[in-house]
Amino acid sequence: MTLQETLTRVVLVEDHPVMRAGVRNILEKTGDISVVGEAGTGEQALSMLAAMTPDVMLLDIGLPDTDGIALLGEIRKSGSRVKVVMLTCQIDEASVRSAVDNGACGYLSKATGPREIVDAVRRVQRGQVALSPEVATHLVSAIRGQRRFGEPTLTAREREVWRALAKGLSNAQIATTLFLSEHTVKFHVHNLLGKLGLKSRGEAICAAHNRGMGS
Repeated sequence: MTLQETLTRVVLVEDHPVMRAGVRNILEKTGDISVVGEAGTGEQALSMLAAMTPDVMLLDIGLPDTDGIALLGEIRKSGSRVKVVMLTCQIDEASVRSAVDNGACGYLSKATGPREIVDAVRRVQRGQVALSPEVATHLVSAIRGQRRFGEPTLTAREREVWRALAKGLSNAQIATTLFLSEHTVKFHVHNLLGKLGLKSRGEAICAAHNRGMGS
């Protein structure tokens, strides 16, 4: 087996070039990890998956054209076997749970140190799960029952879409308001209906008004 065949091939999906450069520098000092591509948008990321077949993707949630968790859903639908590690500032419980539900193998805060980022890539490549300490703390707190029983675990973006639905906005209007694609909005609507146990937009609107979200 050649050195090239033993390298873990990584794609970075992050819209801030300085952040990408910093992570690339960390990973490429290891000798066993190679950054084979960088993307600043979800569209670029999907194209790279098809062209480069990486082993691991480090993925931010806040991309300019889509939500990273929505992109994760698209990656899974595409049949790609890439192992995705979220690397983001959003470490709330709802975002972590949604990422894991959509197939993430790891979840790291952007405050994670260089050694932990390298370790996370190696762990998921071995089939393990990688969580930064802050994320693990959130999950342990939830397991211990500190979250109100039965509370829907919507992501921050899903709640934004829900509030927009409550105001009577169409998918196209929501997409314009939240700077998303209409396809991404449809994805979030589908997810929040499933999580809330609702069957239609109408039921979602009624439920939002019952919670005082329509104003």
